[in-house]
Amino acid sequence: MLPISSFSELTGLSRKALHHYHSLGLLVPDHVDEDTQFRWYTVDQLERAGRIVTLRRAGMTLETVRQVVDAPDLAQEALRDHAERLRREREEQDRALAEASAALAWEPRVEVRTRPACAVLTGLTGGRGEDFDLEESREEVRALVERLTGLARELGWAVGDRWWKSLESGTGEVAAYRVCVPVEVVEASPTLPTDVELVEHEEGAEVRLVMPGPETLGGITTALTHLFGHEVEGMFADVGGLRQSEYDGMVEFAMRLRPLAEAPE
Repeated sequence: MLPISSFSELTGLSRKALHHYHSLGLLVPDHVDEDTQFRWYTVDQLERAGRIVTLRRAGMTLETVRQVVDAPDLAQEALRDHAERLRREREEQDRALAEASAALAWEPRVEVRTRPACAVLTGLTGGRGEDFDLEESREEVRALVERLTGLARELGWAVGDRWWKSLESGTGEVAAYRVCVPVEVVEASPTLPTDVELVEHEEGAEVRLVMPGPETLGGITTALTHLFGHEVEGMFADVGGLRQSEYDGMVEFAMRLRPLAEAPE
């Protein structure tokens, strides 16, 4: 029999950890003195303790560790599942580090440019009011982009590489995103679903700012501040013409420029 001090030394598990594992039923001492509550372990328990230490070092939760040591035949499957979770976590951490690096290096550079004329397939996402959720709205936008892109390809049209979205107010306090996918039209008058339109956008000037992603409400506010703050002689930035695009881990904000003569009073 091994006292807890010797068992701790041989396994590398602290007394606190051994007490905790005992309370969880993960590593139960062979004998506990009724008077002193002193714990004793057997040499055979060193193997179980070693497995627990190894699995914990690999980052497994205690619940998963219990499943593995209690059912060794499931060990390889559990390890594969755990490895896949770690892979996804590492990918997410890598993305977060890349975004952090881009955010720290970013400097606001507002560009004035000409937006070429183009045809777009366009549709609206579902309207949202007080229940607006940015991530859910992004998923709806992605789904609509895929639908519009698929429809264009069914019609034999080439699809541009930069779709965009713009916020469109509905009735009351409900708003939705209008999604636009640039296309090269082959058939001038196609038959389209009732909720999809083919629209021609004229050439026009705009101010543009690219920010490291992902999109956040704070980022949108920052972009608007810089776009509105960039003065162009004889022109004003029309917030109604704001559009957003996402690509290469960046978010592009662009706002249409109009002559001051068209500014609302």
